[in-house]
Formats: sequence, structure tokens, C-alpha cells
Amino acid sequence: MIKLFYSGTYKVRHETINKENVLEMLEDDIRSKIVGNVKDTVYASDGVIIKKNKNVMYIGGFYYEKQDKNKTVCENVVSEELKEIDRSDLVVANLTKYSAIASVTEIIYAAFKQKKIVIFCDPKITSYEVEGEYWFPILTCKQLNKNIEIKFINSEKEIINYINKLKEV
Repeated sequence: MIKLFYSGTYKVRHETINKENVLEMLEDDIRSKIVGNVKDTVYASDGVIIKKNKNVMYIGGFYYEKQDKNKTVCENVVSEELKEIDRSDLVVANLTKYSAIASVTEIIYAAFKQKKIVIFCDPKITSYEVEGEYWFPILTCKQLNKNIEIKFINSEKEIINYINKLKEV
């Protein structure tokens, strides 16, 4: 069983989401498409088998992580997501949009932990040129960890198809 941690930006801004509309707002998010339903990606759990590939268990990230009352919400998200990366066999990072600051931090952490990492990029925004987005963190990760794949894609469907076809890491 492959334990998958997914990292990427949300399609909607956080300030537009609340507890009453979260399921509706995130229904079209790629995490929901990967897992097969929205609820299993919104509320933290120890993991859920994805519907289209019984070889893969989604273990994070979640919109609402488990909350420790001794931490702020932000401290808690960092703590929980780093734990999920620690438990993972595979980190999939979606860097197809600008300003994925948390995702960049997560892949660098995963690289330090020697995790298998697959990074999906949009060729229109990422190149290995100084003007391109994400070249520095990607090359940093590659120096830290040799178990990294970079895939340039045209749509998020390619990420979903990749995960649905996983058999082993």
C-alpha cells in the first residue's frame, strides 16, 4: 500500500471558505478528484484508500488538520503536515500554479527526509532559467535527494491519471 501525501494550492482562496460551505467550495479541488470524494480530503484522518486505485492510501494534506489546542491553527497545520510527510511513501507536488509557498516548503522537507517525490510543473511557468518559477527549490531538492521525478504537464488530469496508475513506489 502506497501512502500518498499530496501538496498543492487550492483553487479557491482560504478566506472564501468556512465550515458551512467547505464541502461545496472544495468539491472540484484536485484532492477530491484523486480520492473520489470531497469529505475525505477536507477532514483529517489516518488515511483513506482512493476509489480508483486500491494500492494508494491518501494520508494528507487535509483542509482541516487534526487540531492540538496548545498550538495556533498555523502551527498545527505545519506540525500535522510534516507528520503526514514523515508517514508517506510518496509525495506528489502540484506546482502548476504560482505562489505555492507551502508546497515548496513541503517538498524541501520531503527531500531532506529522502522521500520519493514526484513534482508536476506547468512548462509555461517553470523552466530551469532564472526567470522561471520554482527552478531554485526543484534543483535544491534534486541536490538533497536523488529520488525525485519532475513531470511537465498540460493539465491536472495528468496528475490524477498518474496516481490512478500507481502500483508501487
